[in-house]
Formats: sequence, C-alpha cells, structure tokens
Amino acid sequence: MLEDLLIDSVKKVRGYDIVIYDMESKNPFYDKMIIATVDSVRQANACISYIEDNLKDTKYKIRKVEGENTSWVLVDCYEVILSVFTKEEREHFSLDKLYMDIKQHRLENED
Repeated sequence: MLEDLLIDSVKKVRGYDIVIYDMESKNPFYDKMIIATVDSVRQANACISYIEDNLKDTKYKIRKVEGENTSWVLVDCYEVILSVFTKEEREHFSLDKLYMDIKQHRLENED
C-alpha cells in the first residue's frame, strides 16, 4: 500500500510525529495527507531518495516533488500527499491545526 511505503521512507530517516489525515471526503484530488517531522533538511532530502527507491518496482508513481533542499518537502503521489517538515517549519505553518477536525491517525514514535 502506498501509504505504508511512504511511512517506511520517513521512518528510515528517523522521521517522527507522523500523522495520517483521511482527506477522502474533504478533497477530490487526494485521499490521504501524511505529515511528518525530521530534524534536518538533509533528512528530508534523504526521505525523497527512499521514496523513489520504495516506489521503483511498484504501480505507484510520484507526480511531483516540491521543496527539495528546504525545510518543507512535499511529495505528491497522486492519491497520497506527504509533507515532511523540520520541527520549526511544522510549527510555523501549523497544518495540524488546519486539519484538526479531519479524521486522523497518529503513529507512535518508535525509539
């Protein structure tokens, strides 16, 4: 499942505070929004590489990647959107507050 492949990529770079928002009834363009936090821009960029590797031999494709080498990387995989933020950037944009009324699933951090 695409969602699992994306989350696996985030976990490989030690991403945390992963939240999956169910956007199916809220947005006609995608079904899920995944938001995650990393400690550095370097980790966010590494996440893109892992996503490309994880999707290479699957039916899933990346439509677009925005924000390479920045503190907010957005990966559009058609039905699932992944936003990877540094902690400061996530707090600044507060997308979690914007989506607080949307059904969500927060993954437990694995330390």
